[in-house]
Amino acid sequence: MTRPDRSRLLTSNLTTFAVLCGLCATVVLWPKAAEFGKQPPLDPLVTEQLNQARGLQKVGKWADAAEIIERYAHQGYPRALFHHGKILARGWGVEPDLEKARMALLRAVQFDFPLRGETAFELGRLYQRSSGPDCNRIAVEWFLKALDWDYEKAHVQLAMHFTRGIGVAADQRRALFHYEGAMRAGFEAASLTYARILLRGRYGVPKDPVRAQDLADAAIKALDVKARSGSASAAKILGRLFRDGEFVESSTKTALSWFRRSGELGDAGAMHDLANLLLAEDPDGADAEEAIAWLNRAAALGHGGAMTKLGRLHLKEAHGLEKTGAVAWFRQGVQAAHGGAMEELARIRAEGKLAPKDLDGALKLARRGSELGHTGSKNLLQALLKQSASIKSES
Repeated sequence: MTRPDRSRLLTSNLTTFAVLCGLCATVVLWPKAAEFGKQPPLDPLVTEQLNQARGLQKVGKWADAAEIIERYAHQGYPRALFHHGKILARGWGVEPDLEKARMALLRAVQFDFPLRGETAFELGRLYQRSSGPDCNRIAVEWFLKALDWDYEKAHVQLAMHFTRGIGVAADQRRALFHYEGAMRAGFEAASLTYARILLRGRYGVPKDPVRAQDLADAAIKALDVKARSGSASAAKILGRLFRDGEFVESSTKTALSWFRRSGELGDAGAMHDLANLLLAEDPDGADAEEAIAWLNRAAALGHGGAMTKLGRLHLKEAHGLEKTGAVAWFRQGVQAAHGGAMEELARIRAEGKLAPKDLDGALKLARRGSELGHTGSKNLLQALLKQSASIKSES
């Protein structure tokens, strides 16, 4: 089967690519030659420096890594531009800045280098997070371009867009094509997602529980092989399936085992899930100490959810933790672009108890969380806007 939806961003000698998302307007001029990509500059010393920066990220030294990567991004090295874009988009050791992230990635994607397809994918993810009538359509175009440049993970996002009709007309034939592409490329998570759709009969796809279970069984079997061979992400997915009793019989013991294996392999998400499950099973027992240790390990790797959880545990003064420590964790969570941390810190600033009262600062944080799609931040933003309007009407 050939790809039915090849899209070309570059169709003439000079194409104007105009984007209006939220308050930002980006106009990029694309010469036709850029389709083939500029040749990247080569410097073994720079490559070594960037490898060291990536190593610093893996041990949680985000600010140090960001400083090295930014230096070479400013010099125009595409690999540095790619990583700089990701840093700015996720707030790894810097203040998040989606516009600067977009510009770094747009500069990088013009080069013909090994990460070009992934750069296009990251641009798609960035436009998904942006607000504006055209952003999801542009996201789809970048995911299609990522496929053109052999980054098969784009199938996963395209399947979602065509299934739900986000940025494109809903098209179940194309959605199925991309689900199958993702499955062929070894993304078992895509198989599980499509199995969930079949199980419930959603998005216009006929309900087919038998096929759903068959797809899930095949994915679970493949995940088991990968997990036993050292895949942290596969072990994490299995942990979640057994935790939730999805397509398998629920088993906390098995879930804990898979999460622990994934965590030991370095997956911060699994560390977070393991800690939450340990606390849920025995919130005041001996497992709490282990849970907090896992949360600290995940937080050191930059996991915003772990930072927020630690902040909330401090806020509740659980397990002997002091309430005053909550603010520092929430600030770190905000740096990691976690919506929950933004909500919590916004509440603290609005109340003025653990930190100086700052309604304007609280509004900014709640608005940032809302822009990330965080429900708690959205609800808090509405409450704070009413509070602000009431104060202004009284003055």
